[in-house]
Amino acid sequence: MRTHALIPLCLLPLLTACVTEKFVPVPEIVEVPGPVQWREIPADLVEPCDKAEIPETLTYGQAIELWADDRAQIDTCNGRLAGIESLGDPDDGN
Repeated sequence: MRTHALIPLCLLPLLTACVTEKFVPVPEIVEVPGPVQWREIPADLVEPCDKAEIPETLTYGQAIELWADDRAQIDTCNGRLAGIESLGDPDDGN
């Protein structure tokens, strides 16, 4: 008897989906940009970044120096990435 009562309860959500109103958005005109202009990336921007070598024995002073060197390398790599990203700017005169 219980299963007979559960079947209509399970089918009820399916029936409400048939009654709901479907929303169709109004079509709009979309402007597509022209062809992409590819630019050559300068070789100095795609050079790999150096990684600091960690010696076998390391003092606290050397660890701080290595940390500072790695931070400088990260800044250099981020500068290269910004240079690559700026190649796409239309106002750079290239």
